Amino acid sequence: MASRGPLRQDFGPGYSSAVPGLPSRPLPAMSKAARGPPDMRQLCKAFGNLVGPPLLFMFVSSLLSFKLHFQLEGLIWIPALAGLLVPAYLAHRTEKHAMEHRLDRSWPRLSMFLFSIAAISGIIFGALNYWYAAWPSYALEGLRIYSDIDASETQGARLLDAGLVNFAKGSRVLTDLAMSYTDQETYCVAPITTNRGTKNKDTGLASYDLWAAGVGCCSPGQSNFKCGDFDSPDARKGLRLVDPSQLEYFQLAVQQAEAAYNLQVGHPLFFTWVKDADQGLGNFFRTAFKNFIVANVFHAGFNLVCVVAFVVLFAGSGKDTGLAALDEY
Repeated sequence: MASRGPLRQDFGPGYSSAVPGLPSRPLPAMSKAARGPPDMRQLCKAFGNLVGPPLLFMFVSSLLSFKLHFQLEGLIWIPALAGLLVPAYLAHRTEKHAMEHRLDRSWPRLSMFLFSIAAISGIIFGALNYWYAAWPSYALEGLRIYSDIDASETQGARLLDAGLVNFAKGSRVLTDLAMSYTDQETYCVAPITTNRGTKNKDTGLASYDLWAAGVGCCSPGQSNFKCGDFDSPDARKGLRLVDPSQLEYFQLAVQQAEAAYNLQVGHPLFFTWVKDADQGLGNFFRTAFKNFIVANVFHAGFNLVCVVAFVVLFAGSGKDTGLAALDEY
């Protein structure tokens, strides 16, 4: 008598067993997307992942990059962190819903990844862009403007609240007394004075307190100061340098100038030497805005590559459709 293979018994819809009398566990239901080509829901998911993360990056980075950050200070981190936590929470809820209903979880996982990257990178970029590019312009707006200042007769203590100084006619940068301090970057300084402040064996000022300064615009150990509009005969304006991370190095450069040229320095203040103060002040904002545009374009491109790669490698091959429901089976 020929042997028979195992008999299959059906125990109702969704049940199957190869052993008679022993019902098997129910097979998970396959979603509609698992049985056919991508439908409108899949297209909506793709569109949401294409548009949502770049908009989140733009929102968070704009919050932290510009004047609202200066006005709200620490409070700005509340909406910025909300931009990170709210999308992450929604993506988590979506994945949990997909698990409970045996739906595809690959799209929620992609969303969680892309939105998290957008929020975190937006926070990091926005903070850096604000402190290194935008903040100086907003800080200078709150300081005073001084006019017709004779650098050879003015002590630094008189200009502690200065944001912009219009120096008197005949003022210039004394590049012969320039000095630098190098710590990864080269920090350059040179005194602002008049012809009366030219240093030689018979003349000189009692105190050199006002200094033109810049980063990376001179050679280490040499008096070749080339910062700002140093060579313009019409330049007589100074934009105050207020970045704390730079001021300590400018101070060290001045101390070296004191020792090298036998100068007397009381309360040194540092300025960018410019011909057009409005243009110089606007350069801070233009730099910050340019960085903002470039960062948003770069992030949108990165996000596009991630979504396209996901669709090609997973959604297009069916690996993301329904098969994830078998994970818990």
